[in-house]
Amino acid sequence: MMAADLLEKLRQMLLDMQHSGRLSHIEPGLYDDARAYIEKRKTDYYDLKNPLETRAGGLLIEEIGSVTETVQEIFSVRTRQILDLAFQQMEGQYVNKDEARKMLPEERAMYERIISAIEECREALVHGEAVPFGGDGAAAGARFDEADGTPEPHGTPAPPVPRSARSPYALVHIRSEVESFMGMDGRTYVLNVGDIVTLPENNADVLCEHDIALNIRLNK
Repeated sequence: MMAADLLEKLRQMLLDMQHSGRLSHIEPGLYDDARAYIEKRKTDYYDLKNPLETRAGGLLIEEIGSVTETVQEIFSVRTRQILDLAFQQMEGQYVNKDEARKMLPEERAMYERIISAIEECREALVHGEAVPFGGDGAAAGARFDEADGTPEPHGTPAPPVPRSARSPYALVHIRSEVESFMGMDGRTYVLNVGDIVTLPENNADVLCEHDIALNIRLNK
C-alpha cells in the first residue's frame, strides 16, 4: 500500500468517526498496516546518508508523524465510543448490537473488562458487597496514599531494568536551530535553541559534531 493511500485512508476513517459519533467498521489489519508502514519509513530514514541534513529526512519524519498521530487519534476516538457503549450497557440503555459487533477482538476484550470493573465497583460501593477487585485481572485495584493521592499498586513491584540493558543516552545543550528528527530510540525530537535534553548517544554525537549541541558531562 502506498504511503499517500494509507494516510488518506486513515484520515478519511477518522473524519467519518468524528462526524458519525458512532463506532464504525475498520479492517482488522488496519493497525498492522500502519505499524508496518511506520517501521518501513524508519528504515528508509536511517538508510539516508545524512538524514538530519536532507529534505528527504524531513519528509520522512513528517510522514511518520502524520501516520502515528492519525492512528493514535483513531484509537482515542474509538476508545471513547466504546466507553460510552459500556456505560449505556451498565445503565440498562439500548445498545446497538450492530455497533457492538464492529469492535475488534482487542476492543471487545477491553469493553467486557470495563463492564466487569464498573459492576464490581458498584457492588462494593453502592450495595456494600465485598467484591475482591482484580481477582481476574479485569479490575486491578490500587491503594492511594492519603498524603499525596499517588496510586500505590498492590503486590511486589517489578524489578528495575539493569542499566546495562538500557540504551545509552547523553545530556546535551541545544545551541543552534535543528529540524525535527527521529532518534535511535524511535522517538521524534522537536528541539529549540537553549533546550537541555537527553538524547540517544548516537544522535547526540551527530549533533555535537555539527556544533548544533554541546554534550553536558555530569560528574558521577
